[in-house]
Amino acid sequence: MLKRLVGRTSLISKFSFSTNESTDISVRDSIHRLIDRASMYTRIPGSFIDGLKKCSHVLELSIPLKKDNGQLAVFEAYRAHHSIHALPLKGGIRFAPNMRLADIEGVAALMTLKMACADIPYGGAHGGISVDPSSLSVLEQERLARAYAKELIKSGFMGPSIDVPGPDIGTDGRTMAWIMDEFLKIAPDVTEGLAAVTGKPEAAGGIAGRKEAAGLGFYFALKNFLEDEELVEPLELTKELKGKKIIIQGFGNVGYHVSKFLSENGKAKIIGVLDQNGGVYKATGLDITALKTYYDENKTLKGFTEGKHFDNPEDVLSKTCDIFIPAASENTITVNNSHLLKCKIVAEAANLPLSIKAEENLIKNGVAILPDIIMNSGGVISSYFEYVKNIGHISPEKLTKRWELKSNEKILQFLARILGTEVQNSDLQVASDLEIVNNALEDIIQNSVKTAKKTSKLYSISYKDAAYVNALNRIYENLRYSSHYAA
Repeated sequence: MLKRLVGRTSLISKFSFSTNESTDISVRDSIHRLIDRASMYTRIPGSFIDGLKKCSHVLELSIPLKKDNGQLAVFEAYRAHHSIHALPLKGGIRFAPNMRLADIEGVAALMTLKMACADIPYGGAHGGISVDPSSLSVLEQERLARAYAKELIKSGFMGPSIDVPGPDIGTDGRTMAWIMDEFLKIAPDVTEGLAAVTGKPEAAGGIAGRKEAAGLGFYFALKNFLEDEELVEPLELTKELKGKKIIIQGFGNVGYHVSKFLSENGKAKIIGVLDQNGGVYKATGLDITALKTYYDENKTLKGFTEGKHFDNPEDVLSKTCDIFIPAASENTITVNNSHLLKCKIVAEAANLPLSIKAEENLIKNGVAILPDIIMNSGGVISSYFEYVKNIGHISPEKLTKRWELKSNEKILQFLARILGTEVQNSDLQVASDLEIVNNALEDIIQNSVKTAKKTSKLYSISYKDAAYVNALNRIYENLRYSSHYAA
């Protein structure tokens, strides 16, 4: 097992970027530019901003795996800890081919900012294994996930008080359950062991609503942004989601749930869905439930008969819509394809889906950008609720059930006296875990949007820059007296 642990000092010379966008720009480069751009509207010292661009610790691994056929394969793996201003750290574990350390570090930094924007007391982390999970059997995936978890734990890169991973591209609740089980085997005396991982199935200590939280949070955020007249009037849009024509890039967990909540709750029309292999389009709106069923069965959009299929995803990307939603992965919209977009709003459901130059070009063309660190924060907010549940060893519903029953009973008795009726036990209801989580999620998202709007108006800057300004200021206030980042 090859392991390389990199500390802060040795990383300093690695962080630099050019001013001209290339086709190979990393996520780390992009996040540095966004931090620099937002820092112009703060009073944070430059030395602090420079320090915030650096990861505190990076773990690089080479993990051997004995495959089902007896052959040995070796996979590169990573975990980056960005900022320890708040512990534990939080970030996904990704199984995806051709992973780069620079991108891992960039997403870790983004997670710090996303957490700060939502006022969630976590630092940022990210990691994963450079592997195509579809090339592995389920048993091979499990052995690889457990081997990765074992190395994280041995290296001090995982634990409920240190770093709490969650699912990302190529991983899911089952993967998280394997990793949690590995942690409990190695550290059985840690009473908060269930909190070492989030995004678990409910039966393994997860929380209701976690799987769909990213999509629901996006729905809440978009609905709140559209209520701003200063956004919709110049774009000649109404404030309602109903009837809005939407194209979505990516139909994984996030893309599906975004399309589900926008179409079902918001009554929007999802007229196009695309991925790297093509896309499907229907001007009157796609049946998302039918598309999801077909996609799950066939693992492709091709062949779906209730819409027109295009082998080239750019044929769907270039269709006219009100809102375009990149929900796939980082840097999917660059200078090479941003000119194809014919939309009024780009709402970022993936992490950093727009390259810097692509974003600048879209803004020049009058397109509004709704920021990723708000729009796709629902998943990590829900993970925070799961973490609190696991730490406290009690679900939100159990904490409030008795109090809510008594409170509701008193209200109904009062109304009964006024109306001259009797209180029926069937009239007494309490909020479920799912209702509590979803209401808390909506409240946090609303506050993030509200503060972004306020900062945007104060400095006459974009919502994206405003969200990053708010995040930087919150981190600085948290860290300014810390020995780690004294400035």
